[in-house]
Parts: sequence; structure tokens; C-alpha cells
Amino acid sequence: MKKSAIISVRVDADTKNKLEIESEMKSMTLNTLIGQIITKHVSWDRFAEDIGFVFLTKPFLRAILSHVPEKEMTTIAVTVCRGAMKDATVYMYGELTVDTFIKSLDSWLAASHIPFRHIKDDDNTDKYVIQHELGNVFSQYLVTVINAILNEFKFRIHKQELTDQSVSFKIDKV
Repeated sequence: MKKSAIISVRVDADTKNKLEIESEMKSMTLNTLIGQIITKHVSWDRFAEDIGFVFLTKPFLRAILSHVPEKEMTTIAVTVCRGAMKDATVYMYGELTVDTFIKSLDSWLAASHIPFRHIKDDDNTDKYVIQHELGNVFSQYLVTVINAILNEFKFRIHKQELTDQSVSFKIDKV
């Protein structure tokens, strides 16, 4: 468990009220909500613009992806996106390792509001279940770009299951 520290911030009354309403809607304390907001900022938001990430709506992205042939998406994933994810990881963590890549993957998925579960098995295997709802081409894109980076470290995705709505897989050493 990480050691916590206390900080104090001053916000206007309207902002405080909005935060209190959101914390009630999410059934969490105001402290927990603010902690999550700060953690997200520190782990992703402060880097996102610098590394070239933009926000798009799911309907827009789904519509664009529906017109991209799977073979072309694979080429884009292996060339352009693999490099971008590697660069993003180095920028955020100062180095590219399997662990820093997995951290940046988790940060990207969380910041993109793509529901996912990252489960560590007893044998220290990483398992992912990602509910993206962006279509089959996006499922293929995800596993392709992730596998392309993992292969550089002698890791691979296996036991993958792809659907229109989700992806699940395990990460193992080759």
C-alpha cells in the first residue's frame, strides 16, 4: 500500500458543490473523488496533449473505423500506433519496459473511459478484459498494437477473444 499524504486546496463554492454532487452520485466520499481526479491528472492528463492524444466520441470513432479495412488497420497499428504508444510510454515513465508499457496502457484505457479490468493471476500473469464497444476492427487494432510492442520484450498475447464489443487476453512471456 502506498503511503498517503494530506493536501489542502481552495476552490470556489460552485466547484465544491459540483464535486459533492458527483461524489454522492458515485457513492464515494469527496476525498476519494478528488484523489481519483488528481491521480488521473498525474498519471495521464498532464501528458496527453504533449504525446498527441485527442478526445473523440465513441459514435464518431466507431463510424470512422467501420470504413477501415481490417488489413489497413493492422498496418496502421503496427507502424504508426506502435511507435506512438512506445513514445508515449517513454515520455511518461522515462523508459520503455513491459511494466511501463502496461502502466501506460492502463492509463490510456482509463483516461479514454474504456471500461476494462486488469487482473493479475496467481502466477503473475496479466489478464485483460476490455469493454470498448467500438466494433471488431477496434478489437483487432487493440490486440495488434499491444502484441507488436510486447513482442519486442519476448512477451505475447494469448487466449485472446475478440468481439464487436470487447477484447480479452492474457499476456505471457514467450
